[in-house]
Amino acid sequence: MYASLSRMEPATPAERPPIVAVLGHVDHGKSTLLDFIRKSNTVAHEAGGITQHVAAYEVEHVHEGKKKRITFIDTPGHAAFSAIRARGASVADIAILVVAADDGVKAQTLEALKSIRDAGTPYIVAINKMDKQTANIERTQASLLEHEVYLEKLGGDVPWVAISAKVGTGVPELLDLILLLAAVEGFTGDLGALASGYVIEAERDEKRGLAATLIITNGTLKGGMAVLAGRSIAPVRIMEDHTGKKLSSATFSTPVTLVGFDELPEAGAEFTSFKNKRDAEDARPAPVRPAPVAARFESGEEGPFHLPIIIRADVAGSLEAIVQELSSIGDAHKRLSVVQTGIGSISENDVNAALSGVIPAIILGFNVGIDPFAEALARERGIRVESFSIIYKLTERAAELLREIAPKRKTEEVVGRAKVLKQFSARKGQTTIGGKVLEGSIARKGSVRIVRRSEMLGEGIVASIQTNKQDVDQVEADREFGALIEAEVEIMQGDVLESVVHVMK
Repeated sequence: MYASLSRMEPATPAERPPIVAVLGHVDHGKSTLLDFIRKSNTVAHEAGGITQHVAAYEVEHVHEGKKKRITFIDTPGHAAFSAIRARGASVADIAILVVAADDGVKAQTLEALKSIRDAGTPYIVAINKMDKQTANIERTQASLLEHEVYLEKLGGDVPWVAISAKVGTGVPELLDLILLLAAVEGFTGDLGALASGYVIEAERDEKRGLAATLIITNGTLKGGMAVLAGRSIAPVRIMEDHTGKKLSSATFSTPVTLVGFDELPEAGAEFTSFKNKRDAEDARPAPVRPAPVAARFESGEEGPFHLPIIIRADVAGSLEAIVQELSSIGDAHKRLSVVQTGIGSISENDVNAALSGVIPAIILGFNVGIDPFAEALARERGIRVESFSIIYKLTERAAELLREIAPKRKTEEVVGRAKVLKQFSARKGQTTIGGKVLEGSIARKGSVRIVRRSEMLGEGIVASIQTNKQDVDQVEADREFGALIEAEVEIMQGDVLESVVHVMK
């Protein structure tokens, strides 16, 4: 945080509502649980039934006769959002690890668990989907035990509760458990401090400009102040709660949407606040000159082929997840390279940037539209622009485009292996052998590699091949054969013949 941070009022310590991250495998019921808690239905609006945005919500729960506030962070379960889940676990005071009783511990469950443990965040296990006939709580508990999650009353100290997010069974007990754990941890904040916290999500609102969802972890934010996140500054003029209601002030553990940033802040960035915009500008760090956009890509012997991609997304968290996924696509000979990114609609600038390289870039949009002028220019100049509402569909299409566009390379594939059982005769350039196919097949006129004690000695051609003294075109696995092999090296008993074909990839 910034050393220049000053106080707004005298120190006023107070109990701070817990910030809770809801983590777990995709389709294990995280969003359904939050829907039940806040009596809404976001699941029906998620593309493909998958949460693809991070969000924060504040709820009230009556605990021991008193109304208590809890802030929830909803994190996507899809594999693409690993960085967002890790960030959610580190920002939160308490984590809820949701595990489906009919499915048990899965890949993203383990990843979420690692994020929780790495952040040192206390957590509660919610065993969900207890309403399903296929629910098996004992098997789910055993799968947690296998991964060193030791539950209370089962020999461990990790609090847990069985729930049905669909019908609400166990949800009040879960909220009570959160508040009990919060009381044990003793979370406090200072109402008199200038607000600080984290950027949870950021987006470009087409009508209102750059906006970000913030979670205040300490202090108070009021109208007339200014927020600084990285190099991004926003005066506190338009501030709303998670329902869209206008706020004049907000304090710790409260998620707010702040509109009016002069630059798009990064999701996950720490923010602090100042008494006015001038103080925020004085504290703004110097700009970092960005590296030149890698717009020129060449394919050759010196390196892999790079297909340039421009990505536009609706919010910063989704953009981060997409770039992370695309960076893993490709191999030693061909790769995707994200050369430009942005939040909001696809613009003429994006199309012009796509035209600037030796290889025209492909523009992929996620949950965004395209400016009509940009669409016309792209059509005129032959720039490919495609839009998606589900991240894995975008990444699958990007991988498909890379396969289509990358130059094809001639490669060898082993389609069969045979062991030489006997050498019948050898003369210059030709060896007659008997052998047995170990796997795949050996074909007449096919190319073979000659391997002796794991070392390749040379290559040859199967001039002819017989089985049961009959000429054949091919011999399959587990069958013996005789063959005349044309090769510069003499083939000996015990050698292995690898049948290879040349393919373009």
